[in-house]
Amino acid sequence: MVDQHQVNSIIADAICECFKDHSERSIGFEEAKQMAKCVVEALADARLEIRVRQQD
Repeated sequence: MVDQHQVNSIIADAICECFKDHSERSIGFEEAKQMAKCVVEALADARLEIRVRQQD
């Protein structure tokens, strides 16, 4: 089972990383988490899912 909080945090970290070199357009972690929730919701609406990949 995927921990939704962890998924949102990973995506939020990536969003913050994208903005780190753009001081004129900085973003806070809470705002990034909200964006992450929207991304996950959009994926779910498209019938896609994020899940743990099985090791081969």
